[in-house]
Amino acid sequence: MNDKPSKFAGLLRERQEEAAAEPKARRGGKRLNPDYNQVTAYIPTALHDETKINLIRNGNREFSELIAELLADWNQKQRGL
Repeated sequence: MNDKPSKFAGLLRERQEEAAAEPKARRGGKRLNPDYNQVTAYIPTALHDETKINLIRNGNREFSELIAELLADWNQKQRGL
């Protein structure tokens, strides 16, 4: 048997060391941000599916960004009544 470590073991060890040295990504994003609230709404599945497809087609925009924009527009219209 060959006691010499394989080159793949060395590459794996190097990658693990690099990963350990990289700063951890901050998890939680908006969930941990006190300026945001999580809400739940029930909408038809077909509407949700079509919206997600259109968000992807238009640059992979976040669903929550669209909802915030629509609610802001609606609130502005309510102030004008």
